[in-house]
Amino acid sequence: MRASNYIYIIIFLGAFQPSFAQTKEIDSLKTALKNATHDSTRCNILNVLIEVDDDDKIWPLYNDKVREISEANLAVVKDSVLRIFYLRSLAGALNNTGYLARFQGDIPKALEYYHKSLKIYESIHDKEYTAIIFNNIGFIYKDQGDTAKALNYFFKNLEMYKKMGDKNGIAITMNNIGITYADLGKLKEALKYYEMSLALAEEVKNKRVIAYALSNIGVIYSRSSEFSTNNEDHLDIALNYFQRSLKIREEIDDKRGVAISLQNIAESTMEKGDIKEAQKYAERGLQLSQDLGYPDNIKRSSGVLSKIYTKTGNWEGAYQMQVLYKQMSDSLNNETSRKISIQKGFQYEYDKKVTADSVRSSEERKVFDAQLSQEKTQRFALYCGIILISLFGAFMFNRLKVSKRQNQLIEKQKTELQRQKEIVESHQKETLDSIHYAKRIQSALIANSDFISQHVKESFIYFNPKDIVSGDFYWATTHKAKFYLAVCDSTGHGVPGAFMSLLNIGFLSEAIKEKNIESPDEIFNYVRKRLIETISDGGQKDGMDGILMCIDKQNNKIEYAAANNEPILIRNNQMVELPKDKMPVGHGERSKPFTKHSLILEPNDMLYLYTDGFADQFGGPKGKKFKYKQLNELLSNIHQSSLSEQQNVLESEFNKWKGDLEQIDDICIIGLRV
Repeated sequence: MRASNYIYIIIFLGAFQPSFAQTKEIDSLKTALKNATHDSTRCNILNVLIEVDDDDKIWPLYNDKVREISEANLAVVKDSVLRIFYLRSLAGALNNTGYLARFQGDIPKALEYYHKSLKIYESIHDKEYTAIIFNNIGFIYKDQGDTAKALNYFFKNLEMYKKMGDKNGIAITMNNIGITYADLGKLKEALKYYEMSLALAEEVKNKRVIAYALSNIGVIYSRSSEFSTNNEDHLDIALNYFQRSLKIREEIDDKRGVAISLQNIAESTMEKGDIKEAQKYAERGLQLSQDLGYPDNIKRSSGVLSKIYTKTGNWEGAYQMQVLYKQMSDSLNNETSRKISIQKGFQYEYDKKVTADSVRSSEERKVFDAQLSQEKTQRFALYCGIILISLFGAFMFNRLKVSKRQNQLIEKQKTELQRQKEIVESHQKETLDSIHYAKRIQSALIANSDFISQHVKESFIYFNPKDIVSGDFYWATTHKAKFYLAVCDSTGHGVPGAFMSLLNIGFLSEAIKEKNIESPDEIFNYVRKRLIETISDGGQKDGMDGILMCIDKQNNKIEYAAANNEPILIRNNQMVELPKDKMPVGHGERSKPFTKHSLILEPNDMLYLYTDGFADQFGGPKGKKFKYKQLNELLSNIHQSSLSEQQNVLESEFNKWKGDLEQIDDICIIGLRV
């Protein structure tokens, strides 16, 4: 099933689109903006710039400026024509902000700004742009799983466009209705709406809508052999539609659409069995999706590549793609987004009702006042007043009774909520107390920094768990005049990861202290054997990645074993990634003995041992991974600084890169200067 393959058309707009926008160059518009002397002119020019400048870093700045100018003028302008101008301009900017938030994965923010825009357009009776916002909100509700509400918005939208005779709008809405029916499993109904959308789009020569309709028709054919013909397989028909859509999207430079077409072609080609060709399209799709930075596209591309790499035996690539797929899924499927979506919908309906009631009451008052002024005698006016007061008194009495019942219900609900809150807080406190106690146990087993400093005079430890307890750990001991130091990443993080770290520390200590195993490779072999015997007899792939070093200071020599993580050596300003075994300490695809590597130390050598948490952190201006290459370059740049300064730089760089995003994994980096 490919419900996620269908593509809605969300409308992006400036409040105005003057005809000269298509003929003026961006530089000319910027010059005109500098020379503009009136705010209304600035708004018009900015809205044209929003339409013609496709730089995702620039046009949002123009959009923010439109909002700023509109809000400032609405606070002081009294003229009704100018007020409508600035209201329409503000509503367009709010819609564009919602558009941007939607494709950055921020569903609550997108809904907030769509609703703000909708309220303004309805207040000024702008049917065209009210229809546009209905379309975009309908898409949000569908994306959040509320299919009934989404269809309601789309059909209202369709009816409005039909009344206006807007064939472009009809084509867009028919496309979105088709997608909704497809997700409900009504494929024939969906295909009917797609074909109607395609016919209208071709009639008005709207290439963007043509490309989306072709893509969605292709998805219908790819989903079921029911749509095969006597002469052609349904996948061949689907690929024909996908290729036609890709060609148009490349012509109009629709990068997001190109990424979607590449993903569609990759999936259908993979189903036909042409894995090599499918991999080519899927890798192009992932690269473009990551460049664009949209989580839903990255999620889909990584999912397809995970399957392809599995079929080709590229287990490491398949694992990496599955991790990326899970990260993007967590970002998109946040239940909080759905709750806020419903809450915003209710709030909007409530605000709309309150406004309507207020307008109706105001009109009734005007009629009443007019009637009173026309009365010829004071007595008749008095009788009318008595009647109205009596009615009002009855109404107020009724409202007081209703309010009393509502207050009693509210108090009862508040009492129950408070009781539930206390229960939750109590359970939460017990859980947190247990986790903090587990942290004290873990901290007691992890090597003390003073202990490490006794054996390596110059060192730093940057240890930053994602949660209270950690799956990453560093551990050290001495045995027979040798100093052992391990930096490891256990399966998982948080409480499960902490349990694994305690188990791994125990097995490391057992190997060295009890079994008198001295060689790092044999120690890892022993720990792997104990892990498989203890927790992996059912095939679970629990264990750790890590580096174990044995430092013989008397002979100025290091022996080490490395599982998936390589040590970094910087000598004479040259960085070397030391060898590693591409397998974990635990049950994995490979079970060969670990390799013992040796290294002769030289003065001022700088060694770094780290796990994957820092390199895998999402952040920066495009929300991408930091990556190992960038981390190694950072270490190379700072390796001559003091050890404490290196640690400070790493902490500062990590926090700057992460920004407001969530930390995704534990971090452990140890630096040693010989």
